[in-house]
Amino acid sequence: MTPLRPVAHAPPSPDPMLLGVHLLAGVGSGLLLALGVVALGQRGSRSYLLVVLALGALVARTVVSGLAMFGPLDPGVHHFAEHALDAMLATFLLGAIYYARTTGPVAPGDPR
Repeated sequence: MTPLRPVAHAPPSPDPMLLGVHLLAGVGSGLLLALGVVALGQRGSRSYLLVVLALGALVARTVVSGLAMFGPLDPGVHHFAEHALDAMLATFLLGAIYYARTTGPVAPGDPR
């Protein structure tokens, strides 16, 4: 009797159109994150920090989706992670808006 060998599975091949959309989303959200980091460096306020965190969640959402597309993430983890990242994104944005509205005018150089 011959020993059983594991069957080599080929990695999933995603639809080229879906791959293109993910690539575009990744580049776009990465560019927005970079611009947000630059703005945070110039302003240094907590509101800008929260916006940068929200943009980071947007980038992470694209990464999670890409990992699910190529197989390392199963659909359940992918689904949970995307909803969690959506909730983080909304929370960070609402926090940034609330914080910007509840603080008075900011003087140049004030770290608020």
